[in-house]
Amino acid sequence: MIDDRVPSVPEGRRLLGRLIAAGIVGGAVIAVAVTLLQWETRPQTDDATVRANFIGIAPQVNGHIVELRVRDNQQVKQGDLLFVIDPRPYEITLARAQAALALTRKEVDGLRNGVSSAASGVAKAAAQLDASAADVKRRETDPIAADAEIARLEAQRVASEAALRRAQAELKQAEDHLNRLEPLLPRQFVTEDRVEEARTKRISASMAVEQARTSVLATDAALDEARARKGAAVATLAATRAQHVATEASLQQSRSERARAEDAVGQVAGMNARVAAAEAAVHSAELDLEYTRVLAPFSGRVVNLNISIGAFARAGTEVFTLVDIATWYVMANFRETQLRHIPAGAPVDIYLQSHPGRHFRGTVVGLGWAVLPDNGTSVNGLPRVERSLDWIRLAARFPVRIKVEDPDESFRVGASAVATVHGTLKRADR
Repeated sequence: MIDDRVPSVPEGRRLLGRLIAAGIVGGAVIAVAVTLLQWETRPQTDDATVRANFIGIAPQVNGHIVELRVRDNQQVKQGDLLFVIDPRPYEITLARAQAALALTRKEVDGLRNGVSSAASGVAKAAAQLDASAADVKRRETDPIAADAEIARLEAQRVASEAALRRAQAELKQAEDHLNRLEPLLPRQFVTEDRVEEARTKRISASMAVEQARTSVLATDAALDEARARKGAAVATLAATRAQHVATEASLQQSRSERARAEDAVGQVAGMNARVAAAEAAVHSAELDLEYTRVLAPFSGRVVNLNISIGAFARAGTEVFTLVDIATWYVMANFRETQLRHIPAGAPVDIYLQSHPGRHFRGTVVGLGWAVLPDNGTSVNGLPRVERSLDWIRLAARFPVRIKVEDPDESFRVGASAVATVHGTLKRADR
């Protein structure tokens, strides 16, 4: 009889097999756990592109390009001359604006000088009128003083004539007395002394007559001179009064001119506005002329240059693009389930597909807060969601902006990259 029983396995070998199986299972579990942990704490994506800030270089004035100082893909520095638009039309415009400004300023200066001159004329005429009035008042006393002098001299002449008559009477009396005594002297009826005394009296009387006559003549001359002075004073007073009247008329004319000048003050205010407008036109023309020289606003690299000298550039129309090479970013798209492990400021490892062996460092600077959904529209302000029969829900991707810390010439806008974030198990504060 055949014994069909299976030989029994030794108990030790059975235990060893169980341990090996348990070890394999445990290792697999640990490997999966480590992988999941790393996947959670080090989010990685190859859906990333290199970005940089860039602007379209567009002129601010129209014109033909007469100088082109750059070529495609050339690196430039801030302030470098990129191209020049024909400046001649703008130079003419500036010269015309400057001429208009000079003419307007000249007109304003003329009005201002007229106002100032009119005011000065009024002040001068008023001062002249005051001086003329004082002169008239002073001249009015001259004829009065002359009349008083004439009256005094006339009284003096009367007295002088009376003194002359007395002297003449005394002379006649002395002559008569001498004529009576001289015939008596030969007969010695009188003494020689009495005759000599009579002769002396006659001589004295004759001298008194001459003195009185001289006084009368001097008084007559003084009287004639006083009368002449009075005539001159009267004439001067009349002339002064006439001058005063003329000064009054001049003052009225100056006041009229001042009134017209004051009316012109309003014109000056209007002219000031014209001056401001002319100055603004000059500044605008200067600015347009300055705009004919297009300078690099920052250091960067010229791209998409497809023009040449002679092309007509229009204001606001881009001629080429200038990429800012000072700051580079990587825009990495991560699944929404990974965002909670990507805090702002987290370090990032970056690899370019064009240079896979080179390692670059970066820092998370921002997480995207909005993306365009695949479906869903808004009708009359209410959202409308299309019905879907999809059983599988794919996680949405949001862009994460990563600033490159040590960029070099390897970076180009649009280049593909791989980004690995050194995240955290904690929920990121977004």
